[in-house]
Amino acid sequence: MQGIIKKKNPHGVRVIPGFGLTLGVTLSMLSCLVLIPLASIIWSAGKLSPAQFFAVVTSKQVMSGYAVSLSCALTAALINVVFGVILAWVLVRYEFPGKRLLDGMIELPFALPTAVAGISLTTLYSDQGWVGALFAKAGIKIAYTRAGITIAMIFIGIPFVVRSVQPVLVKLDRSCEEAAQMLGAGRTRTFFKVILPELFPAALAGFGLALARGIGEYGSVVFIAGNIPYKTQIAPLLIMSKLEQYKYNDATAIAVVLLILSFVIMLLINSVQVYMQRFQGGAENGGSLKKVVEAYDKDSHSAVKWGLIGTAVLFMAVMMVLPLILVVTSALKDGWNAYLQAVLDEYTIKALRLTVLATVSAVVVNTIFGIFASLLISKYYFRGRQVLATLIDIPFSISPVIAGLVFSLTFGNLGWMGGFLQAHDIKIVFAVPGVILATIFVTFPFVFREVLPVLQSQGTDEEEAAALMGAGKWRIFSRITFPHMKWALLYGIVLCTARAMGEFGAVSVISGHLRGVTNTLPLHVEILYNEFNTTAAFAVSSLLVIMAVVILVIRTLIVEISGKNASEAV
Repeated sequence: MQGIIKKKNPHGVRVIPGFGLTLGVTLSMLSCLVLIPLASIIWSAGKLSPAQFFAVVTSKQVMSGYAVSLSCALTAALINVVFGVILAWVLVRYEFPGKRLLDGMIELPFALPTAVAGISLTTLYSDQGWVGALFAKAGIKIAYTRAGITIAMIFIGIPFVVRSVQPVLVKLDRSCEEAAQMLGAGRTRTFFKVILPELFPAALAGFGLALARGIGEYGSVVFIAGNIPYKTQIAPLLIMSKLEQYKYNDATAIAVVLLILSFVIMLLINSVQVYMQRFQGGAENGGSLKKVVEAYDKDSHSAVKWGLIGTAVLFMAVMMVLPLILVVTSALKDGWNAYLQAVLDEYTIKALRLTVLATVSAVVVNTIFGIFASLLISKYYFRGRQVLATLIDIPFSISPVIAGLVFSLTFGNLGWMGGFLQAHDIKIVFAVPGVILATIFVTFPFVFREVLPVLQSQGTDEEEAAALMGAGKWRIFSRITFPHMKWALLYGIVLCTARAMGEFGAVSVISGHLRGVTNTLPLHVEILYNEFNTTAAFAVSSLLVIMAVVILVIRTLIVEISGKNASEAV
């Protein structure tokens, strides 16, 4: 299609109207909400001489932090690739009781606030926890070790691999598999020689996303890590430590290194996705086939089938179900009166209101951006599309701590806009606007990333035909483009809501932890937990768990309805 458009428009004339509008809105919002705040890190790092910068980022403690983050994230990403492929395979190829429930739980790490995940995993894997106690008897310690950090990173990274591999597996053409089996190839040989090469680009993309998320993860790791220097102190935790010591330049220097690493990883991921589109150019014919379940359900290899299903269910039970059960039982440990007292507390109600305000604001802003940006990238061809998509994706991989830091460096008293804001009595840092901006930043790409693949698969033929017949940009959008993207848009809104509701790291940096003023529900959970008021902490956590479950139910309904509509359309 790209080649065809170039032939039609040798001078760069675009058939579909609206390029200027989509480009202007996308660049304006991207610059104001992401690029300009990120530039504050470079501006702040510029205050250090090259020698000072090098001394900070190569100090023994900082290098140890990088090593801990990278090694644990790499191990977690590799484990997630293995179990992610198994989960995707089970969900696509087999039918079994509870399949829909298992599929719906994949997004739990997106919906569950990282602070809730952190305290539940810490309690679960401590020496007195349900799982940790079993290992403690054998002399194996999990919590407050690198093993605990890796488990937390596995928890938050598994959806990236599953959701990258699953759609590719659904569209996979079965003819090559059938040919290999007819020629005498066994199950194992067919998988490694025929299926795995098709899945490899998707698995690699999922691996990269899980790796990037793990390197920058803060909320779910900070509790289980224990912050032991040279042992379990991760790089984002070092940034927080430097900020608490008012060493802003040191924090900025460490953040610059992580930022560069995040950009490189996202650029590689986007390159892989471009390769996937070319590599699977002819795979759409396989997508017309129904989910290939019967052949695998009726064959003689039921032991393999149920072995894989059992592995997937056990993995999800340990990683997802046990933490949820722990939250509920711990919340009700002291009875209903204590539970109601915690959830109806004045500070809990105020934290809930702020959480809702920040979430609604983020969803509205990011929905508008997601629509315009996905239209720009999918419907128009111009130089720099790949770089632009990578810049949009940066908040995916960047540490939430850095997200909070960039706004502090931009709008804080020492920031380059600090003087102007003080002169006009405008407060952003340690105030509600800062909490909202940080929430918008970390959820920035969610709607865009859900809508973009749908619009890319749709192509541009219908819009071009309508434009050549004289239709305007709004008519084309409302009559042609929007009907194709509406379910993906709704799905993106649901995921954005879940992520915004549970944001912890970025808000923790910029909020100032002002109780009853700038504390969201995840921050309120942290305060209660640090005060050793664990029952109240888990009681408030249960509110977030309930909201997460509701979001997952809505997500499942959206997928089912959109799937039925797609089937009827075919």
